[in-house]
Amino acid sequence: MFKSNWKGNISFGLVNVPIVLFNSIDPSSGISFKQINKKTKSPIKYKRIDSKTEKEVPWEDIIKGYKYSQDLILPVEEGELKRVAGDNARTIAIEEFVDKKNIDFLRIEHVYYLVPDKKGEKAYIILREALKSLNKVGIAKVIISTKEYLSAIASYGEDALVLYLLHYDEEIRKITEFDLPNNNFKQYKVSVKEIDVAKKLINAMSAKWKPEKYKDEYKRAVETWLKDKINHLPQTTMKSRVSAKKPRKIINFVDLLKKSLNVKKFNGKSTNKLVKKKSYRSAHTIKEARH
Repeated sequence: MFKSNWKGNISFGLVNVPIVLFNSIDPSSGISFKQINKKTKSPIKYKRIDSKTEKEVPWEDIIKGYKYSQDLILPVEEGELKRVAGDNARTIAIEEFVDKKNIDFLRIEHVYYLVPDKKGEKAYIILREALKSLNKVGIAKVIISTKEYLSAIASYGEDALVLYLLHYDEEIRKITEFDLPNNNFKQYKVSVKEIDVAKKLINAMSAKWKPEKYKDEYKRAVETWLKDKINHLPQTTMKSRVSAKKPRKIINFVDLLKKSLNVKKFNGKSTNKLVKKKSYRSAHTIKEARH
């Protein structure tokens, strides 16, 4: 079952929609690397060291702090930020609705799925269908962790509502800050014919958008490389890795095959030979024991 760290309500007018927030990105989909010691190949551990005492600090003694000035850090006790946020901590209050087409891709920081909580299905459907029919999105603010985000609630597909976390206007760099070529084609020696040829090429390469056909080829290449690297590890290294995880019972398939073969002979025509061979071995063993 997927985990969520955020539960709350969407509110618009007098309507409340109990919802649960789920990350739209699968955190296990990527490849992560650990930092290790180049010489020993052991993982690197980081200690939480007090800058004054230079002693390690246990997790239970660590709280948040706000750096007010170079010499002053204000301690922030657990629960204080929630009290400051008040009811807004778990409410996504829609302030207005705007046309969906006005949401610029450039503003989107992250996407969450909105799933109805207990007894929230009816209100969820009403909001979803109304947004879908009018092609609108609801603009709201939401506090996640210790930050307040501008957000947009929109219908997605046939059944879902999603929450787009948006960048505030002041966070986005203005396009005017960059030196971009203008529309004076002559200045850059661009002809209309060249643009027409580019348009024909674009039309020839145009297709229906199917995101599922695009795969992370770099991730696959890295996975293949890692498997190959593991297969070429020295035998002693592989044994130490296996034993480090969990001791496993090693099955001797040669013994199993021999025993199976003996059982087959015993059940067949070679019964007498098998009995004689066993008797000979027993007698030989007794003689050795006596000597």
